[in-house]
Amino acid sequence: MTRSGFITLLGALTAAPAAAQHLVITPQAALVDYGEVSSALRFSGVGPAVQASFTFGRFAAEGSFVSVQMDPTDQTSAAEGFQATEIVGHIRYEVTGYLGLEVGLTSRTTDSEFAAQSIGAASVGVRTHYLLGPGARVWARGGYLAAAQFSGGGSAPLSFEVGLGVDVTLVRHVHLTADYGFEKFGRKTEPGGGAEVTAPIEQSQARLGVAAVF
Repeated sequence: MTRSGFITLLGALTAAPAAAQHLVITPQAALVDYGEVSSALRFSGVGPAVQASFTFGRFAAEGSFVSVQMDPTDQTSAAEGFQATEIVGHIRYEVTGYLGLEVGLTSRTTDSEFAAQSIGAASVGVRTHYLLGPGARVWARGGYLAAAQFSGGGSAPLSFEVGLGVDVTLVRHVHLTADYGFEKFGRKTEPGGGAEVTAPIEQSQARLGVAAVF
């Protein structure tokens, strides 16, 4: 190999990883709807959120933080609201150019254990994305929520999460993002050692943000 050929190869090898690295930080506004026990307890709220992701080759790590004051809706028997804080993380491996396998963790806490459940769970699922056109991309996510833990006890062997989002490039390093996520925990409890009681938990979350891409 000639000297010029070696320099060209070395430049390609060192430039490729750098080109595949992306850091995205997205401040957002979140609209959250939360319900327990077949909608007998229903809350909603709006609050700030932030999402960050880092991509390196075929691997990607994503994390989000949401803090919302949840207030009872008109269709609930709840007497008081609560402050909800949620932290979610996913690690993904891109199997193909449009499909990735991912694992994650979800942690949701409340400042009043009497008003709503604090929840922790692991997730395993897939995420796919599709290029709609120049500067526009849509993605979808689906996963199984495993090993769920609740502050009030119980188990939820049948639980899942789904999500859908769109990303539109405004200028080179600024994107407009919108996404929607839904979670359902098929929670069951056995109060006082009696018969098993079904107490499902559902949450939907819509977020709108502006992303800075580095």
